[in-house]
Amino acid sequence: MAGERAQEIRQKARDATTEMVRAIEQHGELSHLHGRPLDLGDDGPDWFLHRMLKQDGLSLPLIERSKDIDTLERETSAILERLRRRREWLLGRAAACAPAEAAGFNDQRGRTLEEYREHLVALNKAILDYNLTAPTPLHRRGIIVDRAVDEAADGVPPLSASAAAPPSAPAPASWRERVRQLLGF
Repeated sequence: MAGERAQEIRQKARDATTEMVRAIEQHGELSHLHGRPLDLGDDGPDWFLHRMLKQDGLSLPLIERSKDIDTLERETSAILERLRRRREWLLGRAAACAPAEAAGFNDQRGRTLEEYREHLVALNKAILDYNLTAPTPLHRRGIIVDRAVDEAADGVPPLSASAAAPPSAPAPASWRERVRQLLGF
């Protein structure tokens, strides 16, 4: 009996609420809110600061630091990606890799891996600084620099002289010679 009474009271409350909302909508008292997102801003003591940061396209310093770390991670990954693309291009058919180019790539590879190491050290420092101020659930994992550089070196091995294509025949001097060469005459 008590359960039925409670259900009856809940149903009357729902009906009364629905009726009140319909009446308000019919009078147009909610029309100024149509299509606008709710302002669920912080009503805390720093509300003015939060609003100013948001208007300037910024956020809390902790979140800004996190974005800076993301940028550093992208820049560090881009260093290695450029090296991978260069190696693929040199090994591709479009660019026959001469032994001198392979030696140049290997020198550049060593410099790039060192630059990658320096960026990883800077990234680790930024992560450590961030972790000192961030709450524990927001901590980021540091990078084991030596392991990451070793994996990068394995992922982009040096070019060997045998991988380099032999030097191609000199280009024909005239267009007739080029046509003959293409046609096989």
